[in-house]
Amino acid sequence: MKVIDVHQLPRDPLEALRELSQREAQLGRLRREAIEAARAQGATWEQVGAALGVSRQAAWEYYSRTVRERLVEVAGRSQLTDDDALELAVDEARAARRERRR
Repeated sequence: MKVIDVHQLPRDPLEALRELSQREAQLGRLRREAIEAARAQGATWEQVGAALGVSRQAAWEYYSRTVRERLVEVAGRSQLTDDDALELAVDEARAARRERRR
């Protein structure tokens, strides 16, 4: 696992905070993608939670929150394209089906 070298961060604290914030956003996106991949391969929420070091419920809540945030982000655009709407609907339908099977 690669750790952020504090000596490579900008000297200006505000610039360092900006860079850390960007990295945190990237990490969140990568975490969500890994959760989606694990679930698509049949991992349970209990297994996902264990991999994250949290409970099954906390893992599900994290994923649900990020999906809701994504919906708000897309809905906040001036126009929701048909492709965006279809992608969101498909993602939600898949998540609901997986939950019913568990």
